[in-house]
Parts: sequence; C-alpha cells; structure tokens
Amino acid sequence: MDEMLYACRFVQFTAAMLIFGTAAFRVYALAGNDTGAASIILSAFDACFGRVLLIASVIALISAIALLLCQTAAMAGSPAAAADVATVSAVLLETRFGRVWRWHLLLAAILVLACLGRQLWRRVVLLLSLGLLASLAWVGHATMGEGAALVGHELNQTGHLLAAGLWLGGLAPLAWVLRQARRQTGDFAISLARDALRNFSHAGYAAVALIALTGAINTSLLVGSLDAMFDTPYGRLLAIKILLFLAMVVVALINRLRLAPRIFDDSGSLRALGRTVALEQSLGLAVLAIVSVLGTWPPALYGGSR
Repeated sequence: MDEMLYACRFVQFTAAMLIFGTAAFRVYALAGNDTGAASIILSAFDACFGRVLLIASVIALISAIALLLCQTAAMAGSPAAAADVATVSAVLLETRFGRVWRWHLLLAAILVLACLGRQLWRRVVLLLSLGLLASLAWVGHATMGEGAALVGHELNQTGHLLAAGLWLGGLAPLAWVLRQARRQTGDFAISLARDALRNFSHAGYAAVALIALTGAINTSLLVGSLDAMFDTPYGRLLAIKILLFLAMVVVALINRLRLAPRIFDDSGSLRALGRTVALEQSLGLAVLAIVSVLGTWPPALYGGSR
C-alpha cells in the first residue's frame, strides 16, 4: 500500500506543478509576442498546451481521489478501509487532512471544467492551479505544530512548492518553444525562444533563491542537526534530494550563461540547449519522486523512517 501512496503523491505533485508552471509560463515568458509572425507559434502553443492542461487537470483530479483513498487506508491501517464509504467520509469530514483535501478536490474539479472550455482562460487557470499546488503544502509535515509555528511552517512550505512549480513546471513549455525554434525557418522563432529563455531565467533566479531559502528552513524544522541528516534514513534521502537540486542549478546555469547567448549564431547550441533542458526535467522528476516518499516518512527529528 505504501508504494501506491508514493505513486499517487508523485502523480499529484507532477500534474499540479505542470499545470501551474505551464499556465505561469504562458503569462510571463511569452508576454508581448501575440502579434506578427510569432503569433503562429503562439497559436500552436495554445492548442498544444490547452490539451496538455486538460489531460493534466484530469490526472490531478483522479490522482487526488486515489490519494484520498490511500490516505484513508494508511490512517485506518487497513487497505480495505479505502473501499469503506463510512471510513473515507470520516477522513474527509473529520480530519485536518480531510478539511484541506475537500478544497483541493474542489479546485481540481473546477480546473477540469475551466480547461474544458472552448477558450482557455489563462489567468483563471493560473489562479486555480496556484491554489491546487499551494493546498498540497497544507497537508503532511507542514501541519505539525500549533499556532504561529503551524502557520509559519505552512506558509514556508507553500512558498517552497510554488517556487518549485514555477521552475519545474515551466520546463515542459520551454522545451516545446526550443523545439519549435529548431523546426521553424526565420529569425522570428529564434527571437521568440530568446525572449522566452530570458523571461524564464529571470523567473528561475527568483524561484531557485526561494526554493533554497524555504528548503533550508524546512530542513532546520524537520531534521534539526547535521548528525540527523546522515544518521537517519529520512536525512540521507533528503541529502540526495538536495544534491539533485544542486545538480539542477548547475545545469540551469550552463543553459543560461553558456548556451542561451549563442543560439542566434550557433544552431548546435540550440540543440544542446534542448538536451540540457531535458536533463533538467529528468533531475526534477527524480526530486519529485523523493519528495513523494519523504512526505510519508516521519521527519529525522522523530527517527526518519517508517
């Protein structure tokens, strides 16, 4: 049952970050390019990612329901509890997790309806996806504590997840723009890619800084000491997550400082950039896989393993 819980959490995090990151990317990275030759690419972008957002929102809703059932089974200590309506209702209506998850399910359902519309409402989808991703911060370890400590931890985790979603979720649409720049003829496609890269990098700098800051705070709250980082399973897995994050930062810096400035003059740089963005995505998925497991383990302060 643990493996099913890990899988549901991974799918939920991935879908929520993809929706938020893509919706945000369309607003900030491609702003001001809706006219001229670039509008052809943007129309194709909206058509492609309109379908992506719909599929991802449906997956987010289904995985949220599945996660409720897995959480019910975990709380009850029996897989059979996931099929018991009374037990599921009790978790949804009478627990702290359930109080948050009711809103999460509602946001996921409304998001599906918004993405089903003939005309995608970009800012509506952005706001809904922001709420969907943020609500994931209000369950799990961030709910440990009471009063001001609880609120502070939840706010810190909210910032952590939104910054991660802005970065990781934006990599898929960025890769699409780079692929179009390779396929299209004319400088307008390269110009669009250059502008998107610049805007994404600016947002990325802020996101990385916020991830590092909030991650350090989370580590302090959940691990507590250097010994606990290396002497507990939780701490060691968290250390791997931090190393993967640092590897992502290195790859991102190579993209921004070495490859991006050369895309106008060297077509090989554009192809290399596409490969390194794919590597960045793979590292990000590995991070999310670790997060999906860590969120179910007791923090290092309490032993760090099941």
